[in-house]
Amino acid sequence: MLLDDTYPPDQKVTVLTSKSFFEEIDQHYHNKLPFVVFRYPNQSKLTAFLDLGTSKKSNEKFIVSHFDSSMYFSIHSHKILDLDYNSEIATSKAEEIEWLDLENKHKEHTDLIRKALSSILESPLKKVVLATSLQYNGAVNSPLSYFKRILAQYTNTFNYLLFHPDCGVWMGATPERLITMSGHRLQTMALAGTRPYGSNEWGNKEKEEQEFVVREIVNTLKQYAPSELIKYSNAETVRAGQLEHLRTTIKAELSILPIDAAQALHPTPAVGGVPKQIALDFIRSQEQLDRSLYSGFLGVVSPQQTSLYVNLRCMSIQDDMATVYVGGGITEKSDPQDEWQEVLQKANTMGRILASGQ
Repeated sequence: MLLDDTYPPDQKVTVLTSKSFFEEIDQHYHNKLPFVVFRYPNQSKLTAFLDLGTSKKSNEKFIVSHFDSSMYFSIHSHKILDLDYNSEIATSKAEEIEWLDLENKHKEHTDLIRKALSSILESPLKKVVLATSLQYNGAVNSPLSYFKRILAQYTNTFNYLLFHPDCGVWMGATPERLITMSGHRLQTMALAGTRPYGSNEWGNKEKEEQEFVVREIVNTLKQYAPSELIKYSNAETVRAGQLEHLRTTIKAELSILPIDAAQALHPTPAVGGVPKQIALDFIRSQEQLDRSLYSGFLGVVSPQQTSLYVNLRCMSIQDDMATVYVGGGITEKSDPQDEWQEVLQKANTMGRILASGQ
C-alpha cells in the first residue's frame, strides 16, 4: 500500500493490491456507507471513492442524477483507492436467464409503443424514448462479483458499481457520455440507433433517429455558444458489447458551468425525445415506470475536469432481485415487435452478467 502525494491534502490516493482493493470496498459496503468504484472506457485503472458518511465535502466527488435531473446526490471522495486492474475472469459464453413475467412485460411495452406511434401521427412529436424494466430473482452473488464480470466483458464502456443508502446498489456499463468539460471546452456525443454487432448496414429508421439527436443537441448548445464555436463529426459505428450504435462527437466552447451544461442537455433525445418537452410529457403521462437512476447521469466532478455519462445498460440489485432497465427510441418508422426485440437485446447486456454468475 502507498499514498500518492500528488493529490490535494484531502484527496490522497491509496494504491492497493487487487485483493486489498476489493476487500476494503466490501468492508465499506458491509458498513452501509456510500461508495462508488468505476473505470473509464478503454482504461485499466479502477478508482473507488469511499464516502465516510460525514458532512465533510471533498473537492472531487461522484454525482448521481435521477432521470429527473433536479434530483441528484453526491458520493464524496473522503478516501480514494486506485488499482491497475486486469480482469481475472474468463469471458465464457453464458446461458440466457429467464426474466419474470415476460409475457405481460411484452404486451405492456408494445401497447405503449402503439400509443406513441399514434401520438407521433397526431402531434408534433417526432421521437420518444420508451423504457421498461425486466426482473430476475436469482441474483444471489455479491455486487462486487457481478461488477468484476462487467469489467471482464465490457472494456469500451463506462463501468461503475455504487451503493448509497437512498437508492441501494446500482451498476452498469454505459456507452454514452453526456459531457466531458474542462474549463469552457465541452465535448458530448449523439448516440442513437441499435443493431446486433456485425450487422451490415444501417436502416433509414436508425439514421433518421441519429439525425434527430444531433440536431436537438446542437440546437440546445446554440443557446450557450455561437454556431461557429460548435463543431460535430460525421456519424461513426461504435461497438458496445454485442450491440452497435451510431455516434457523432460534438464539441463546443461554452460560458456556463459543467453542471449547468449537463442539466441543459439532459435528458438528451437518446433518453427523452424530440421535441424534448412534448416527449417528456408523453413519458410522464404514459410510461408508468419509475426510471429512478436509469437514464439519469453520473460521473466525476472535479475542479480540473467533469466527466458525466448517461446511465444506460444498468441494473439495481436488492436482496436476490435484479431489476434491469432498458429503453428504445420510437419514431414513425418503428415496428412494435422489432422494438421489443431491441429491448431484449439491450437487456442482455446485464442479463449476461447475471447469467454468468449462476
